[in-house]
Amino acid sequence: MRILILSMPLLASVLLAACQRPPTPNPEKPPAPQAMARAMHEPLDRAKDVQKTVDDAAARERKAEADATQ
Repeated sequence: MRILILSMPLLASVLLAACQRPPTPNPEKPPAPQAMARAMHEPLDRAKDVQKTVDDAAARERKAEADATQ
């Protein structure tokens, strides 16, 4: 019984120490970039660049046709 009485406060203090709040992140240092977000956005950015190239080529072609018909 005496061991139980002595071990309960020790066990409670260990459990309370384990339940500490995690440290707050440093506001001066931004978090590291996420690989998953980069993996998702990289193909989308590439596709947007390709679409811009195609649109620019189509605009140049339309301009050339308009200049040729004048």
